[in-house]
Amino acid sequence: MSTELEVVRQTEVLNRLVLDRRTTEEVGRVEQLWLNPQSHQVIGLTCKSGFLGNNKFSFNWTQIETIGADSILVNYDPEAIEPEKPESVVSLIGHEVWTDAGNKAGKIVDYLFVSRTGAVVEYLFMSSGWRGVLDGIYLLAATTITSAGSKRVIVPDEVIQVPQQYTEGLNQRLSQAAEFLKDDAKKTQLDWEAIKRRAQNITEQVKERTETLTSIAKEKLAEVKSQPEDVSAVEGMKTIDTTAESLPSAPDLPENLK
Repeated sequence: MSTELEVVRQTEVLNRLVLDRRTTEEVGRVEQLWLNPQSHQVIGLTCKSGFLGNNKFSFNWTQIETIGADSILVNYDPEAIEPEKPESVVSLIGHEVWTDAGNKAGKIVDYLFVSRTGAVVEYLFMSSGWRGVLDGIYLLAATTITSAGSKRVIVPDEVIQVPQQYTEGLNQRLSQAAEFLKDDAKKTQLDWEAIKRRAQNITEQVKERTETLTSIAKEKLAEVKSQPEDVSAVEGMKTIDTTAESLPSAPDLPENLK
């Protein structure tokens, strides 16, 4: 088999076109994947064709040449005896997920497997809201399933304590990242404008305060000039000097804030 796809989702393979690798003729469409829940391995598939899908064809894993994005290529020999689906094949879709502490955590809704080998790497389970786990789809590593029956699987309790939520598709992640950057850029611009406004307000306040103190100083100076040249005049000049020293200077603003 080729390695065009690293990991595929089971539901994405269902109903996918099946072609004969040798003749390129259509064999049918995938109806079911054969999953061995003990080894967590896809070991074959069944496809259907004809009116209402009445014609069934079976293929074991060695007959599957390629699992592509649009079709599955198989080595089909109409003269050969078709393999029978093993009794060990059990679909875990719909199985309840229970912990070894006796708590129901949700149910399996899908799984991810390596297209080249058929090995299941992750099951996807839907949370039932147990212990505050929010509704959604979460990853469940195949290696964490300790036992599987006809209706349920059991996993260690600590695995469900901190489940990892499943995010579907790279495009969705890129879209989320783009939205985040867009929102972050907008927030940065708003913050910068707010800083700019605050700086302008401070400048105006300093300017008004400076004008007020200057006016007071002029009034004091006028009073001193109207008085005789004695000690009171000297004291008045000291008052003017003190007032002048208290005058704040306007802060220098960056060029982009002026």
